[in-house]
Amino acid sequence: MAGSEQPVIIIGGGIIGLASAWALHRRAIPCIVLDQEPIHDGASLGNAGLIVYGHPPLTRPGVSVQGLKWMFDSKSPLYIKPRFDGDLARWLLTFHRHCNKPHFEACLAVLAHLGWETARGFDEMRSDASIDCDWRPRGWLDVCLESSSLDESEREIEHLSPFGYTAERLDGDALRGTDPAFGDEVAGAVRFDQSATMDPLAFMRSLRRWLEREGVEIREGPRRGGVERLLTENERVTGVELASGEVIETERVVLAAGSWSGPLAATVGLNVPLQPARGYHRELTGLPAMPRMGGVLRETFIAFTPMFDRLRLAGTLEIAGHGRPWTRSRLENLTRAAQPYLRDLDEATITAEWAGYRPCTPDGMPMIGEVPWAKGLVVATGHAMMGMTLGPVTGRLVAEILCDGRPSIESPMLDPARFGRVD
Repeated sequence: MAGSEQPVIIIGGGIIGLASAWALHRRAIPCIVLDQEPIHDGASLGNAGLIVYGHPPLTRPGVSVQGLKWMFDSKSPLYIKPRFDGDLARWLLTFHRHCNKPHFEACLAVLAHLGWETARGFDEMRSDASIDCDWRPRGWLDVCLESSSLDESEREIEHLSPFGYTAERLDGDALRGTDPAFGDEVAGAVRFDQSATMDPLAFMRSLRRWLEREGVEIREGPRRGGVERLLTENERVTGVELASGEVIETERVVLAAGSWSGPLAATVGLNVPLQPARGYHRELTGLPAMPRMGGVLRETFIAFTPMFDRLRLAGTLEIAGHGRPWTRSRLENLTRAAQPYLRDLDEATITAEWAGYRPCTPDGMPMIGEVPWAKGLVVATGHAMMGMTLGPVTGRLVAEILCDGRPSIESPMLDPARFGRVD
């Protein structure tokens, strides 16, 4: 495959798309990145900025049952807007079937392996592109108000320790002794060591600038970068047709369009059952005491991340479909729910707000691989909240598939054709 002079077409300018371009460029493979929207507002730039190696899947045991209790509460961590939608009903049923211990453990084994590999990828990418993104390789904190929550968090170490990951429990006084930003109500935290935090906006902007300096073409907007359909002939990809009618011929395409990947995959008969789960963030400046490490406020599922001179509060999953108005209460709840954990939030100034979509598969695992009946088409999507974390290793696997014929990490749990063909 590597001998073709035609550029690889990468559909999607988020972290997966740009990481794929970076990995292919390192192999001297020309690329064109296409995105239907300006690349400055997607989930890769607006995420929490927590790089959690060994991140567990969404399909934790019991989550689907808990989700039913949360479903009608617009302020809950997981909000599913009730509506008549056959695709959503099928997605929820499949999700429920995968929320069990054996599937969780199988997922974690794959994700733990990917975590170690993506850690090395971040080091290479930051060095290659001279990326300044306030990278803090100090791990992350699972901060708890209740002692029972702290006990639960500590038990989660058992899931990761077989794969070489380490963590430490800190009681409230020990935590405040190292970081006075946490309030007196906090019972403690578990510090997970093998992770990092960063400013994803700074990271993505730096990576894009480097790619463009290196000659990678990036085309944005509905006419220049919006792809209408994928083209195939004799079970091989032959190009893409843009919304403008322009056809770009190529024998290699990477579908990394996030939550918009499903309709494009359907044009070649591939079933990619994604639900767009909207997340929110709010940024604060002027805090008297900025947390020194990022993490998650366990009882509320809200992430907090220091980024240069500001604090980003992020989180929630809102499955409501594309294009619906923001749920203002979910955005406002970010600061309200964080106040018991962090001191002096009411003294800070809100400087930015954002909402964007994460692509969620019903089994909690990303889709990474070549489509058997569309040779040359590599799917790389469905990473949910793990997109930024798994960006470097996903880009590497994409390049290996296109250049070497197979990836160095293979698992049926990543198979892009595991959901079959479109009915």
